[in-house]
Amino acid sequence: MSIPTAVQSAVDAENNRELRNYRLHACIGQEELAMIYVATHLTLDRPVQVHILRRPDWVSASRFQLSARLAARLNHPNLVSVIDAGHDEQYGDYLVTPILEARPLNEVLQEGPLEPQLAIRVVRQVATALDYLHSQQVIHRDVQPATMLLTADGQAYLGNLSLAASPDAPDLSSVDGSDYLTPYSAPEQRLDQSMATPALDVYGLGATLYHMLTGDDPPLSVDQLVSLAVVDPSLGAADRVIQRMLAEDPEERFASPGEAVTALRRTLRSHIHDFSEERDQQSQEPIVEWIENPLERLLAHILEQEEQQADMDDADKTDAPPYREALGRLEEYVRRSRSRADTLHRSDTIRRLLSRWSRKGFFRRHPLGQMLDLEELVSYNIYLYELRTLYETRTRPEAQQRIQHDRDVISTQPVPDVWEVGVPESPPFSDVRPQELVLPHSTTLIPCTDCRGTGEVACKTCLGNGMIERKRPGQHDDQGLLAEKVSETCPDCRGYGMKPCPTCEGRGKLVQEQVFVWSRHARLWENTDDLEGLPGPLMEKRVESVCRVSINPFEGDWHRVPTLAELFEAAVADLDDETHLRAAELTIRAVPLTEVDYRLNEKAQRLTIVGFSNDIAWNWSLLNPDRIALAVVAVLLVLVLLLVGLSVLV
Repeated sequence: MSIPTAVQSAVDAENNRELRNYRLHACIGQEELAMIYVATHLTLDRPVQVHILRRPDWVSASRFQLSARLAARLNHPNLVSVIDAGHDEQYGDYLVTPILEARPLNEVLQEGPLEPQLAIRVVRQVATALDYLHSQQVIHRDVQPATMLLTADGQAYLGNLSLAASPDAPDLSSVDGSDYLTPYSAPEQRLDQSMATPALDVYGLGATLYHMLTGDDPPLSVDQLVSLAVVDPSLGAADRVIQRMLAEDPEERFASPGEAVTALRRTLRSHIHDFSEERDQQSQEPIVEWIENPLERLLAHILEQEEQQADMDDADKTDAPPYREALGRLEEYVRRSRSRADTLHRSDTIRRLLSRWSRKGFFRRHPLGQMLDLEELVSYNIYLYELRTLYETRTRPEAQQRIQHDRDVISTQPVPDVWEVGVPESPPFSDVRPQELVLPHSTTLIPCTDCRGTGEVACKTCLGNGMIERKRPGQHDDQGLLAEKVSETCPDCRGYGMKPCPTCEGRGKLVQEQVFVWSRHARLWENTDDLEGLPGPLMEKRVESVCRVSINPFEGDWHRVPTLAELFEAAVADLDDETHLRAAELTIRAVPLTEVDYRLNEKAQRLTIVGFSNDIAWNWSLLNPDRIALAVVAVLLVLVLLLVGLSVLV
């Protein structure tokens, strides 16, 4: 095997030196930790690349050795493999990789953005490598163009595992952030092993994708992202995918790199049609793909956790939590939809289905199944979510006073918080009008402020004198009748001058209680997966309920599903100290879809097959233009004959 021509001139430029069983020819590049040399294996006469550690500190040495160990035990076509590693007394630590006719992606990007088709291909290959790493409990943590290689024919490789997190990786938490953080690093990135999640690599992949499509480094904030439509209007649909990959909250990102790329390929499928790597033009078999919904990934995670917990507790299946049955129904639906997809992903099945459909209408192309050039079959589930919530409001207690009754009991027990008080029963998820409730043990006696505890107040008629004066007719004088003032006992208080206090009814004391206002109101929240471009009316006919479960939006892993996270965020936005969420019930409806990308008369088209009944949401390309034209001519001919007949009669 000869040394590639791309490095042949460098090989001849320097004197040969030996490192163990390798002859070093020339230094052809430099990485963060190592110098890269073209070399030859002396025994096998095989060209290789030797990476020699150039930084002597212990952290760099640990990272370099980690990269060698991980790459040596991992095996994936899109990972740069390590075929040897060791320590040389003269050169120090080294590792050996195969010769690749490839350039660092960051070097390629200095020449400008990539073509969309090539960018999709690169990110897809790197995503498969990352998914493989994650399956091996390895998080890369340094996904960026500088750690990727790209060949002239579009083959991509991911390398440099020196920052990777794995169960046997060294503790790198003491490394300063300036030594590893890049514009492609997630906001939460740290080298703490406990903080390493696939979300870090999803972010790095999204930042790299943004750079490949725009030619610019990713901004510091997702709010500063430039729309891809500015670069190419046909790329605008991918904005939402990149925004989600670069979400500041790791829980809002795609669950895996593969899931992100699947969503990307859905939005940019028009760019994939013309790319030879996506479909061998010599093959008549279409590409088939199943897109896993985040809900389905979460379902598998929840059921696995419950199964593990049941095994740990040696629990009987009959003692399973109530929601286990509901999730079981969802699991059964996913199983049926996957079985449906497996059936439809056979081209002969699709062709028979389309041909049967075409025979049922005069204006449909026939035999449709044999006329289409099938390119890609993609199946997935669309989920529609309904969240019923019951809110309860309990206002801050306020003191109220009333007249004391004989049945009143004065308690010395502590007064509970308003949220500890029992309230009247009401039907589930029903409104309850505001009503006042008394806090238990809040009843106290206080002196009446009007009578100051005496139980009596001055008579308003006699002003407390017990006597009143009134005038009565007296003797006559020269000027007329004289009025005579006389004192009489007050008729209201009968001369006592005091009357029972009307405020406390003469008791001298009042009862003071802490009263709060209690009410309930129900609300329905709705959200769905992205329905843009899908046949909504037909989907609504075929949608079915697959799960109904009582949940706590503040607990569990439901927030891993972005559509549900949006729903929960809206549902709890107005909660405060006085309004709490008392109950929540999630209803999930679903409908399976299969998108068929095909060519008809050399023009790319798409149709959608909906539901388990496999209804076809047709488009105009499926109709027979000749028959339509014939029908139009026939109608026009009939109209002409009618007009002629009318003219004759006239």
